[in-house]
Amino acid sequence: MAQPWTPVEVARAFTTAWARHDLDTAATFLAEDVTFVGPNSRSHGKHGYLVGLARFAEQVTAGPRIHAAFGDGDSALIMYDVTTAVGVVTYAELLTIRGGTIRAARLTFSASVQ
Repeated sequence: MAQPWTPVEVARAFTTAWARHDLDTAATFLAEDVTFVGPNSRSHGKHGYLVGLARFAEQVTAGPRIHAAFGDGDSALIMYDVTTAVGVVTYAELLTIRGGTIRAARLTFSASVQ
C-alpha cells in the first residue's frame, strides 16, 4: 500500500498543477470544505476556492519557480514565483494538509514586482 503524500509533496504538486493551468489535477488536492484566506479574497469550500484560483491562474504566463518548500506534521509552507502580465510576483503560502488533501490555505505575496 502506498504511503500518503507528505505535506511538502502535496504543496509542490498542487502549486505546479494550478500554475500550469491544470485545475483538474489541482482540484484533486483540495478538501470539499477547504478555506482560503488571501490579501484580496477569502473563500470557503472547494468550488469557491477553484473559482478564484481559475481567475488567478488565467493571469499566469510562466512558472512556478519554487524557491523553497518546508513542512512538518500537517503543514507545508511554499514560496514561489509566477510570471503574470505585470511581471514576476513572489508568493508564500501556508497550507494545512490532512490525509493528502489541503484543508486550509493562507496566501501572502510581495508587493514589489520584479
